Amino acid sequence: MANEQYITFKIEGKIYGINISDIIDIYEKMNGIRIPNAQDYIESVINLRGDVVVLISLKKKLKINKKVEENYIIICEKDKEKYGLLVDNIEGIINVTKVKEEESEGEYIKGFVEKDGKEIIILNLKNIINKN
Repeated sequence: MANEQYITFKIEGKIYGINISDIIDIYEKMNGIRIPNAQDYIESVINLRGDVVVLISLKKKLKINKKVEENYIIICEKDKEKYGLLVDNIEGIINVTKVKEEESEGEYIKGFVEKDGKEIIILNLKNIINKN
């Protein structure tokens, strides 16, 4: 089975992962412009080298209480639109041979991986962005 790479990051102490092939770049959090009457999980928009990027709070999307400020933006692209996912901290990159898929875990979670004794929650990026 082929190895896939995932970028791992923390949200309120839990480790999450997204397939690295879906990621364009990672930046330190920057201030954006709030959009009136937007969904609560849309934090703001930023201008990134001429592209408008919608910043999505994964904490709000995943219904996680916010205790720690998000420090990083993971930039992804879907249908030629760029999105930024706000996360607390970047952990690193892991190689994964198989994701244990869990359909009962909800629309935003693809499955789980255990790496070095830690459980990593693999997110379904397509559903996170498509449900905008």
